[in-house]
Amino acid sequence: MTYYNREYKKINLDNMKYLNNGYCAKVLYDNNIIFKEYYHETTPNCKLSIEMFDILKEIDNPHFIELLDIYSDFSLTKLIKNRMNILPFFPDAYTAKYYQDDSVNVLQEHKDYILDNFRELEILFKIFTDNMICTSDVKRANAILNKNGIIIIDPDLFYIDKCSKRSISIKNKEKLLVLFRSICMASITKEQDYNEVLSLVYGELSNIKVRKNTNITHEISKKLKYVKKPIDLLKQ
Repeated sequence: MTYYNREYKKINLDNMKYLNNGYCAKVLYDNNIIFKEYYHETTPNCKLSIEMFDILKEIDNPHFIELLDIYSDFSLTKLIKNRMNILPFFPDAYTAKYYQDDSVNVLQEHKDYILDNFRELEILFKIFTDNMICTSDVKRANAILNKNGIIIIDPDLFYIDKCSKRSISIKNKEKLLVLFRSICMASITKEQDYNEVLSLVYGELSNIKVRKNTNITHEISKKLKYVKKPIDLLKQ
């Protein structure tokens, strides 16, 4: 397949290596950028739209993936028709900055790792809310955890919501809490008791009632007030 951006510049994929794949796309990389290529059968509602891509590309935040360019799969005939404005530009792939995942275990890290990162993520999610963007599919698999911080990737299912900003704020705060639970659950090791950690994550750590002005990080910090690491709660 041959991919062109909106200026009809072709991307060279010769030096790209396979990174991973999901239900809707596969990802290639070259240690600097990733190339996310949607499967032919992927429906438009599972792809990052051009409009959403342009909005998210303008969000400059160290905890959010840096989007670079968007591409369409053009045969020669399709390319000619598109240049003649006969066909619209359909997004089939995009490029973004590549981030190394260190698979940080947040349960074993000092609590400041969680609190510092989620404080910054809460600021990021407010930016989404201010732009009337509802996050979706926010989970451990769609986040990078390295020593420098947590980075949200794969915003393919983010969407513009027409409801009130208050409603969007609550939805995004709930999604942030979902991300927290997902990251914690993914940090369970074979040496840890699954049921105890499950109870810890869904009970002691994240049993938080979300309202418009709920500060997720502050609520988590109250749970972690007397421990150095989240896993220490199991010893109390």
